[in-house]
Amino acid sequence: MKKTLLALFSSAISLFAQTGISKSAEGLRVPSAFTLGQGILYTSIGFETVSDGEPLALGGYYTDGAGKKVNIDNSAASSSFSAFISYGALDYLELGMFLPVHYDGDVGETDLEGTALGDFQFYVKGSIPTPIPVQLGGSLELYAPSGSESSGFRPRHVWYIHGDKESYAYTANTWSMAVTFYATLYNFSLVHWNNYIGFLKSMSNKDITMLWGTGLYFFPNKILSPSLELSGETRLSSKKISLAPLYDPLRFTPGFRLHLPRQTDLSVGVDIGLGFVKKIKERRGLPVTRETDDQAIEYRVAGQPKFGVTVSINHTFDFSWKDSDHDGIIDRMDLCPGSSLGVAVNQRGCPVDEDRDGVLNIVDDCPNTPSGVYVDYKGCPIDSDQDGVPDYLDMCDNTPVGTAVNKKGCTQDSDGDGINDNADKCPKSIPGERVDNEGCPLDEDHDGVLNEEDRCPGTRKGLVVDRTGCPLDFDRDGIPDSEDNCPNSVEGEIIDEHGCPMDSDQDGVPDSKDQCPETPSGMLVGINGCPSDRDRDGIPDYLDKCPNTQPNIPVDSTGCNRDSDQDHIPDYLDKCPGTFPGIKVDGTGCPSNSKYSLEAISKRVQFISDGGIRLMNSSFTALNDVIYLMRRFDFKLTVVCSNQAQADQIVEYLESKGFHEDSVSVQIKPGSAVRFLRSPAN
Repeated sequence: MKKTLLALFSSAISLFAQTGISKSAEGLRVPSAFTLGQGILYTSIGFETVSDGEPLALGGYYTDGAGKKVNIDNSAASSSFSAFISYGALDYLELGMFLPVHYDGDVGETDLEGTALGDFQFYVKGSIPTPIPVQLGGSLELYAPSGSESSGFRPRHVWYIHGDKESYAYTANTWSMAVTFYATLYNFSLVHWNNYIGFLKSMSNKDITMLWGTGLYFFPNKILSPSLELSGETRLSSKKISLAPLYDPLRFTPGFRLHLPRQTDLSVGVDIGLGFVKKIKERRGLPVTRETDDQAIEYRVAGQPKFGVTVSINHTFDFSWKDSDHDGIIDRMDLCPGSSLGVAVNQRGCPVDEDRDGVLNIVDDCPNTPSGVYVDYKGCPIDSDQDGVPDYLDMCDNTPVGTAVNKKGCTQDSDGDGINDNADKCPKSIPGERVDNEGCPLDEDHDGVLNEEDRCPGTRKGLVVDRTGCPLDFDRDGIPDSEDNCPNSVEGEIIDEHGCPMDSDQDGVPDSKDQCPETPSGMLVGINGCPSDRDRDGIPDYLDKCPNTQPNIPVDSTGCNRDSDQDHIPDYLDKCPGTFPGIKVDGTGCPSNSKYSLEAISKRVQFISDGGIRLMNSSFTALNDVIYLMRRFDFKLTVVCSNQAQADQIVEYLESKGFHEDSVSVQIKPGSAVRFLRSPAN
């Protein structure tokens, strides 16, 4: 069954459904609360069929008048055709009609198969817009018993079933009336949530049937609009009302609508009943009694078949006669729907002469001319002096051609120098200053010297100048006297912007005499511009943490006695300047324990007197002390020997302990005793 569903879905993806009882331009089984606009005609022709591969009766049999079970285990077709038409009588009032034609195939030994009309339906529907995105509506529906009584096996609606009395497949066999209420919540063009609930009463049936549904309709303005819906028919007066909502007609309907050109829709929907996911026991079916071949037969049917498919094609016609701008042309024919009230229009609704200046719109270059203004043949206001200001606004109607004018048509002289703006090459002259025939100042820099005699035409305002128009500068340092704070600077002196000798570090000594040009601000300096150094150790007093060190004693960057090995003995007193870090030393700076002194260890390395190239046994103890230090303090060792043979003896022993050429080097000094020197490791 699931494979059948998948196959039908795949074959229907290009279709679209306005199925069964849906009476709306959106939705499938669940109509919206919106009504058609005034003059809109909506039509739909649809087809729906049940095709779940099972008999129309639960259990696959019916019981004849003699109480005998007659098998009908074959799968009979059960389909419906429908024609629906609705019309918007007003913007919020809609009238509609629905006529179905049903077909049931061969069902066992009965003569109930055949095609026949169903009950004709007429409805009136109204809607109410609200200030929030919610549309409300309601309808009154009337069902006429126009359907066939002798044909059909599967009742199309639950109110066609009359309990123990004879029931019908295609008709209620009586007049029925329903009242339905609608509500649509919408998020503009994204989704509409349609809901309805109605109550139907047949004249000869004591039950009241509740018609209900809810569904989401997505992207109503797009080409493809999918939907998901749940709807049903529930008997409210049934003795088994607690179970009626499940076993009365109840369907889940996914579907979509394809919007085609020329206001045409193609649609498909799939009805999935409860039996598709849960087997319905025979005793839960709806009991039906039918007359056939002059005998009554009894059987039970499912409220909703397992699976059904509906397909329809829908078309909308626009017969509206609304005329929003009251120009005599209805909106659907009006190409200019916003025409002003009282303006003459053509048959397309567009103004013939909108500004009423006697020139038709199609040739009017100035379509918004004020009423009563004289215009030329192009529809534009007359401008006799051609100054760009029409006569009806021109306060100076004889302005010479080419003269700049203001909004009133009079000569425009923005800077008031007597030269109109069109001829003024200097339109921003200072009011009251003398100008030439082109409107430019005779003394442009206003220094009292005319432009033709001014050698310095860009002199700043307020500077005292000589007769050539150049600023006075007595000391010739490039700073005018009126701005020079040091007017007697020595020629060639580097000066600042105030005309005074440049003092970059502001220590009071000009840069030309300053031997320390980057002295920090506020520091006392000598006549050479350098900070004082009382102990003459090369560290100025402001950085010297030890300002009273002895003369000619090495100091560090802070001005204190240098202690290279940081053993607290200054270098000038330290007899062992290379002491390992953290080793306790005596007052001379040498290790208290000679085992930590390479100098002391090297004196213990001796060679046997036979040639002097073999180490004495005691020397290996000394070498082990060296190895201990190398492992503890990680340094590179330099072995100083008088000859290569001695050096090879020592290096060979060190290599046997894991120290190779990357940590041990050799230096040969003939006649020298053995010495060990250390340097930082790589």
